[in-house]
Amino acid sequence: MYLTIKVNMLFLGLFLLLNTNLSLDISKNDANIEMSSDYCEKGKVKQFGGLDCYISGPSHSETAIILITDVFGFAPSHSREIADKVAAAGYYTVLPDFFRGDPYQHGAPLTPWLKKHAPEEGIKDAIPIIEALKGRGITKIGVAGFCWGGKVAADLSKYPYVEATVLLHPTYTTTEDIQGDKVPISILGGEKDTYCKPELVKEFENILKSKPEVDSFVKIVPGVDHGWTLRYNSSEFALKKAAESHNDMLDWFEMHLRY
Repeated sequence: MYLTIKVNMLFLGLFLLLNTNLSLDISKNDANIEMSSDYCEKGKVKQFGGLDCYISGPSHSETAIILITDVFGFAPSHSREIADKVAAAGYYTVLPDFFRGDPYQHGAPLTPWLKKHAPEEGIKDAIPIIEALKGRGITKIGVAGFCWGGKVAADLSKYPYVEATVLLHPTYTTTEDIQGDKVPISILGGEKDTYCKPELVKEFENILKSKPEVDSFVKIVPGVDHGWTLRYNSSEFALKKAAESHNDMLDWFEMHLRY
């Protein structure tokens, strides 16, 4: 496992050297990361598995979902609203702070930040969270990764850590990651996404079609830019497309964790 991580880190290093001034702009459609002004959080931030985590949902549940955010982290934002939506479906829901209080700041150069928070390293922090969940009686675990978190979720899916996976606009995920997947996986891509391009999502789909032993669902959502599931504005279109994708995610977990 760790040899694979080191190889992936090498490729990331080469990518960073070639893109030294790279910055991240996912603000098309006036997207934002702010929590809705009238929203009240249902969960609480607690230490769990060695990280601060926003935790929501029924404590008696035997099924859990780990949500892994984009580079902007787990601060009060739509990510917590989504966590509460997942929790309302009956799952013990964990939204970890993988960046330990150091999320990417909008408009800053991305390269230096990624050197400190490479997505390939995320699996090392995710495993203790999974162990903590199992330690409290959780029997089935799903993981959903958004953008940066998609790579972490994909890595987890190569091993018997989780029972189902959803990748939502997974920026750093590669075809090799999908080839290594061993659990039911759903991938949601955006038609206008320039970070996880629809052509790459189609490659993912073709790989999964060649693996009939792994249940899969791949969808390219029309009319949306990168980050539409997490960084949406209040327009009717943005809210509708975000909600549809959240429901697709929940349907996948319902199919593979409830039965």
